[in-house]
Amino acid sequence: MGCKKVLIVEDEKPTAENLQLLLELEGFSVDLAYDLKTAKEKFLKYRYPLVVLDILLPDGEGIELLNLVNPSLTKVVVLTAHGTVETAVKAVKMGAFDYLQKPITVKELIKVLKKALQQLENAQSEEEDILSSLLGSSEAVKRLKEKIPLLAAEDKNILIRGEEGVGKSFIARLIHLLSPRREFPFVKVTVGGKEQFELERELFGSSLPGKEREGAFEKAQRGTLLLSGIENMPLSLQKKLAKVLETKSFTPLGDNAPKYLNVRIIATTSKNLYEMAQRGKFDENLLMRINEAELEIPPLRERREDIVPLFEHFLEEFAKESGVQKPIISDEVIEFLQTYDFPANVRELKNIAERLVLLYHGKVVNVSDLQLSPKEERENIFSIQNWREAKKSFEREYLKRKLVETGGDIKKVAKMINLDISNIYRKIKEYNLEEFLKKGTEKG
Repeated sequence: MGCKKVLIVEDEKPTAENLQLLLELEGFSVDLAYDLKTAKEKFLKYRYPLVVLDILLPDGEGIELLNLVNPSLTKVVVLTAHGTVETAVKAVKMGAFDYLQKPITVKELIKVLKKALQQLENAQSEEEDILSSLLGSSEAVKRLKEKIPLLAAEDKNILIRGEEGVGKSFIARLIHLLSPRREFPFVKVTVGGKEQFELERELFGSSLPGKEREGAFEKAQRGTLLLSGIENMPLSLQKKLAKVLETKSFTPLGDNAPKYLNVRIIATTSKNLYEMAQRGKFDENLLMRINEAELEIPPLRERREDIVPLFEHFLEEFAKESGVQKPIISDEVIEFLQTYDFPANVRELKNIAERLVLLYHGKVVNVSDLQLSPKEERENIFSIQNWREAKKSFEREYLKRKLVETGGDIKKVAKMINLDISNIYRKIKEYNLEEFLKKGTEKG
């Protein structure tokens, strides 16, 4: 068994002291509180994993303490006298683990406490399994592993900030899997690149003739809704979303009757929404409602210790998926990757690993095979005296980087840099970048 620390909240001192003595003989560490005020103070200070809580206290109802308790971290056993069973049932609905009717025996109390403790340990083991997918040994990753379970348990709307490609959506899914909502849907909506009507229809749903659709709010009921790239949402729709979160209700397009909304919102952004709000580019009311809690994911270049573990993981993953041998990575490649800035962060590292597995499975990979310019070479563009040559050098490096960032997805590149696909194909051919195209990509 894990931490067997118990807070007994009981106003009858002889009863409390007797329980303390008997529980300590069973190996529990016990603290006492004789009133609600003391119980709240002690709980806020120590956050006990186990609480034995009497309902009738001299300064209030014991179930008030449940407002401070996170059921996934603390199990509360309620003690109820005759005539207060209804209140005990209410306590269970508020998150109490179980209730026992007085007079209780220590034997049955110990049985319930051990069962509660076992549930906490099972949850902790599951949490460790889920967090093990967050690879890396940097201080940043260690802090994330500490923060994510706490944020997951609180059931607040969360804003996740970070550069493109750092893994914001991945972290959002981890939060969902560790949250009390994990048994219900996790629904992702990518905000950018959509007309306002289509985005509104995707979120709210529609009963308009020929435009019928179940919306994300409906799909995500009781679960989590991820709004990826929320900075791209039109301002008028931001205001509408703020109202939805305020009233906890939404109305599908074409309907008149509002529907109750029970979802947790996790929004991600690569922009400074506070600055955007100051310039009138983002709704302040919405920012307040999506940012009940906040998490920032640092870029890969600020946690270089994580590069090699992530790279090895991606190589293993793609080689297994493809049924081929892993490429053999030279020491020079490892050294190079540890000095490369990764402008597209983890996404870029993942795409590099996928391309190497595709092209060099079972073969030795050297730095030249990465087709990534060393830092000094990237900086040397400014030493080119001829404007035309400098422009060509920049174009090639820029287009190559975008292909690497997107895994060679030509449509994504076109949308990203706002250039016609046919022009991109022409440039790819001009600069001999065909090997960076996604496998099976064809012109047109």
